Amino acid sequence: MHIKSPLLGGVARSAGVGYINTTMNIKFRKVTGDLRVNPGRIILVIFALVIGLWGVGSILVSYAILNRDLNENYTRTNPLHAAITSKDFKRLDLTALRNRPEIEKAEFRDFATLRIETHPGEWIPLWLFGVGDFNTFSLARIYNQNGSGGPITPEAGAMLVERDGLRFSNLKAGPPARVRAGGRVVNVPVAGIGFDPAQAPGTQDHLIYAYVDNKTYSKITGEAANQRLIIRFKNAKTKQEVQAAADGLIDYFKTLGIAADTVKIPKFMEHPHQWQLNTLLFMEGSIGFLAFFLGAVLVSQLIAAILAGQIRQIGILKAIGASRFQVFQIYLMMALALGVMSGMIAIPLAVKSGYAYACFVANILNFEVLTTSLPHYMYIYLMASGLLLPVLLSLPAILKGTRIPVREALNDYGINQDAGVKKSKLLDKMRLPVNLALAFENTMRRKKRLAVTVAAMSLGVAIFNTGFNVQQSLKDLLSDVNNSMKHDVQVVLINQISKEEALKYFSGIGNIRRIETWNGGRGAMQNMVVSTDDGVGIIALPYNSDLLTFRSIKGRWLSGPAEPEIVMNQEAAVLYGNPPVGGYHTLSVRGKQLKAKLAGIVEEFEKPKIYMAQEQYDALANPDHYVNSLMFVARDKGYGKVMALKRDIEKAIEPSSLQVLYVMMQAERVKIIYDHLRIILVTIVFLAMLVLVVSAIGMASATSINIMERTREIGVLRAIGATPEIIYNLFVAEGMIVSIASIFIGLFFSWPLSIVASRFFGNLMLEVELHYSFSKTGFVITLIATLIFGWIASRIPAQRAVSVSTREALSYE
Repeated sequence: MHIKSPLLGGVARSAGVGYINTTMNIKFRKVTGDLRVNPGRIILVIFALVIGLWGVGSILVSYAILNRDLNENYTRTNPLHAAITSKDFKRLDLTALRNRPEIEKAEFRDFATLRIETHPGEWIPLWLFGVGDFNTFSLARIYNQNGSGGPITPEAGAMLVERDGLRFSNLKAGPPARVRAGGRVVNVPVAGIGFDPAQAPGTQDHLIYAYVDNKTYSKITGEAANQRLIIRFKNAKTKQEVQAAADGLIDYFKTLGIAADTVKIPKFMEHPHQWQLNTLLFMEGSIGFLAFFLGAVLVSQLIAAILAGQIRQIGILKAIGASRFQVFQIYLMMALALGVMSGMIAIPLAVKSGYAYACFVANILNFEVLTTSLPHYMYIYLMASGLLLPVLLSLPAILKGTRIPVREALNDYGINQDAGVKKSKLLDKMRLPVNLALAFENTMRRKKRLAVTVAAMSLGVAIFNTGFNVQQSLKDLLSDVNNSMKHDVQVVLINQISKEEALKYFSGIGNIRRIETWNGGRGAMQNMVVSTDDGVGIIALPYNSDLLTFRSIKGRWLSGPAEPEIVMNQEAAVLYGNPPVGGYHTLSVRGKQLKAKLAGIVEEFEKPKIYMAQEQYDALANPDHYVNSLMFVARDKGYGKVMALKRDIEKAIEPSSLQVLYVMMQAERVKIIYDHLRIILVTIVFLAMLVLVVSAIGMASATSINIMERTREIGVLRAIGATPEIIYNLFVAEGMIVSIASIFIGLFFSWPLSIVASRFFGNLMLEVELHYSFSKTGFVITLIATLIFGWIASRIPAQRAVSVSTREALSYE
């Protein structure tokens, strides 16, 4: 006779609201009772859900903040579309220009590259801007130090310093700063601290930004004011449209008798270091997804463990009349309860850690976190993830558990004999100790679970080791940068002067083996001095100079001055549409044309640069054979000796009339590049560690499930004389076998993964394909970390196994 049970929704009494409530209460009591039966396992489930939801939630929160706020910081400055310089702007009626239909905004904002003393005897570039009115910015706005309002108006003769420069200098509001303009050193009081979120971080580019009024600008620089015009065009949506509008404006200026000296068009509506943020967000998303995937595997295993321990209960419920759907409801409520508990812990953590990471990135890239409260939909996403994650992950296990027939469920005692394996002949030949041989056989009893566990752990190992290899590839790039330039100190002048005039100030300095003179130099600032008419930097040097050793991508280096030829770095090649090596390319320099053969393309972490023989450049655009770069090669290359050489060079410059852009050691330049990449290097390893930790927790959960399913087996072993130490060592050995297998598989797959990742991140960050590098340190750390995690992941469940009494184990159901 089929009995309907009141416990599970039968018809023992009439239907009604009270009956429904009673039924729900009974189901709820069963759920809470089941959760209390094994608190250790439930804590592990909640911990796994918290880790997964915390990781995914932190990524969602930080992504929402960073993706919005860097762009918002930049766009609220009302950034310029183009900057045009001319000495003829005194003929320009600015009001009439602003009334033209294509002009949205226009104002004068002068600019000069000077030098400033940041510590006694240490000078770095100063970008000085001349501002017409500090109270009415219409373009390229700056703010007060906190970013909450407009800057103070500096008194005449004083300047504002951008806040990022305070981190690596002794500059502060109040005391005057020493500024070198041409051959003069002037003391300029620092009236206050400003904030310019449209500029690249001064800490990374190793320069100071400062702002003065027009009168002070002319007094410091010795140049007339209002010679640089910044403009925003109406309805311009792309850089090409800006270029077309700028070309039309140049034609209009010509009708007014105004000759434009330079036209600079920055990347369209993009922060100078947007690439760094894009890289970080991509890494967050990709590695976060992998951590989420591993967390999904972990949670599904833990939910399966709970169901595996209640198979006989499911059979009993069905035997007394419960339908499959009613049983399904009970375990669905359990999954939802786990989701609610984990969400209460994880969501606040995700919000706090997401904000913390966003503030960390904002501090590095020098912008303000403007998001004070998350949008409502973000909390809905987080809460939905907290509820749906355990339900979706446990759904396959719940459906499988509730599908088991009553007879099979009532006869469940964990792993049956069919789950065993035939004794391995290979193990017999190896003559391993009994416990180790038994551990090998036991690991093969659940082949599917073993495959999932090893695959998840191997993926964690592979990603973790790949993080170190990519980091090593970046470090090798920095080493290549350091080794590609064989000079020790470089002095770059703002203007070009005769070689004799440039060298005469340094004749009495010791520790100089030789000085090589070039035109052009490193970095974006050099493009302002020596460049093509479209702004690509030129370095004109002796074709046979031994101070350059670039890695060639295509073609060869310069062969001599006989035939006009050039070499591009990969940035210039991309800019010019990847022209074929061996073909001819026309350069325009100071209005003159040169048709030169492209001899090769070299790999260089630099702005777009074109290299050519000094003789050819002089014949084209430098008939007086002037120079502007001095490359010092030291006799003693010890770091202390080179630092002393740099100080001696600075002392020689101070009383001279040289207009110096910068003096830099090669080691300092490498540090500047490293500062650009530091945040990415740290983030790669941190996120890779997160993946490894999640995969280790997954292994612990799999070991816990195995022990739970073999509870009766443990009782049998205890009954026939196995000591707790033997049982403990058996399960630890099984865990270590999984760890070692995961290490070998993970390290094997980390090799192709590292090759792909190095190339991908190189192109993403630097537009250079990084070469695969093997990190010995990363290999050792990966090996040690995985073994430790494996030992811990097996030790904790093994301790639980030996804590079960023989009577409890034998009576397991």
